[in-house]
Amino acid sequence: MGHSDLPGATRRKGTVARGLALGAAGLLAAGVATQAANAETRGYAVSWFYMAAESQNDDCPQGTNPLSEEMATNYMKAAGKSDQEIQALKKDYPANMYGPMYMRGRINGKPANVYINPTSEPDPKIKTAQGHVAYGFNLDGKDGPNDFVDPQTKQTGVDDMLYRAVGCFITQRASGGQRPTYPAIQWDTTRDQMPAWIIEVSGIERDAVGKVKDGDVKVNIFRATGPVTRNAAGDPQADMSYTADTSPRSQNTVHATMHNGTLTTDPFEFHMIQDPFAITEYHFKNTQVRLTLNDDGTAKGVLGGYQPWLPIYEGFALGGAVNELNLSIDSPGIYYALKRLADAYPDASGQNQFISSSYIIEAVPAFITHPNADKTSMAVGPVKLAAAH
Repeated sequence: MGHSDLPGATRRKGTVARGLALGAAGLLAAGVATQAANAETRGYAVSWFYMAAESQNDDCPQGTNPLSEEMATNYMKAAGKSDQEIQALKKDYPANMYGPMYMRGRINGKPANVYINPTSEPDPKIKTAQGHVAYGFNLDGKDGPNDFVDPQTKQTGVDDMLYRAVGCFITQRASGGQRPTYPAIQWDTTRDQMPAWIIEVSGIERDAVGKVKDGDVKVNIFRATGPVTRNAAGDPQADMSYTADTSPRSQNTVHATMHNGTLTTDPFEFHMIQDPFAITEYHFKNTQVRLTLNDDGTAKGVLGGYQPWLPIYEGFALGGAVNELNLSIDSPGIYYALKRLADAYPDASGQNQFISSSYIIEAVPAFITHPNADKTSMAVGPVKLAAAH
């Protein structure tokens, strides 16, 4: 069975209605049916999802945070170890340093696992990004001194305090369309066992010359029942088939407006399961997505919103000293920075529980099927959209 023959499958192009109609009413009905049937539904598999970064040469004016060997040396000195002891620990670096780095915290004067208890260590006051260029959205409708300008849309007031918190670690930095090192590792390591993320865009219409029209479309973001398939280069293979998971924990539907081949969604609440190696479950509030649908069938864009900051810390801390010493990150430092820079949804004490953030989405064309396809609204054809609120 070919991909286009799969029952209930999303196709990348709609079909043209054929048939004869008699009388004026019949001709009118045929015209409406033809227009509706010309609407396309495009399917995508997310190939990459990672923290957005458009690092500038001057956004860390005091330099980036120290590399791991210098950081570890500073911590061992603070722990009271002599130069001779430190040199012995560095002899087979980083192997001999893992234990001391794990237990460098102190609770009631006793060693403590600093990754489980990040406040067992004083705030190291890591360097944070001071620039004003970042991808994303103006989530709060304001333009303040900590906000950014989106390099693509030139929108001001962009909120992305997550990049400000971690943007001076070298493994979190990137520019010119490149992927930052550690966020790319997190996604790439998990996607062989993690069910794929899939996207459907329906209600796409074209003009007489084949150009995508501006107007309303519908966006669905699901989790699939199985992972992506890699090609010979190690990247997700295009034009594979996926079945949408019906779990409500990974169902997202939102209205969007198409303009010049790029859709922008209305604000919505986004939920998606990923993997404990990165973030177990994403939950964004005030979410917006901007996605450009390319002529070659791929798509690329930005998801921005407010997400809980504590799971972000957990994603860094999970690897413990292995992450710190091999990626040159400071996990407790990230904990304190995220807590300090969190900018939304305070608890009863006034501590903000969510932080503004932006993520890059890259996607390849895919065929998507749905259980009970005869009942789904995602089949090729007309899409009725509720008015935006």
